[in-house]
Amino acid sequence: MITPLAAVIVSFIAPMLVLMILFAALARRLRFNPHGAGWCVGLGLIALGILMIPVAGLPLARVLTAVMDHWSVLLLALLAAGVSKTFFGAELLRREDRRAMWVFGVVAGVVFYPLALGIGSVDPFAYGWHFGPLFVLVGCTAMLLQLQGNRFGVVLLLAFFAWLAGVAESGNLWDYLTDPVFFFVSVGALVKSVVTKSKQH
Repeated sequence: MITPLAAVIVSFIAPMLVLMILFAALARRLRFNPHGAGWCVGLGLIALGILMIPVAGLPLARVLTAVMDHWSVLLLALLAAGVSKTFFGAELLRREDRRAMWVFGVVAGVVFYPLALGIGSVDPFAYGWHFGPLFVLVGCTAMLLQLQGNRFGVVLLLAFFAWLAGVAESGNLWDYLTDPVFFFVSVGALVKSVVTKSKQH
């Protein structure tokens, strides 16, 4: 099967965003101020150069797909927001937007992964191939969030349109909505939020 060009591009962009955030954190530890377009472009090019290093005849980014075979749109949105905040101070996703994403990530992971592994009689993965209950649920959730002014609603719509465009190698909507990294990040973020709130009280 030929990998769609968009999926190849995403396989580079996602780890590049991760490396840019890590490099910026390292620069701050070294007493630099990684802020502005110059730092963003510079660290982005360094990250891209690393991901282009050939390993077994393939760029490193493509080799990494053996470990992380897809990046959900929700995780990409968090990474893009992290880069925006790090280099430009622009908050694309506010605290309430991120909290809604984390709740969704935990609920989706708790519901999806055990059932997809055969625990129970329902396979939720089957609902992601064609229009059905999952699409209605995502659409209604996105609409309600947007009525409340929550930007997570926009992210959900982006995931849906990415599915329509066939951006990822998978044709299943679930792969656009969640992935293992997003699930564990969501769990960690919610736990940290609860612990922080309990300490404040």
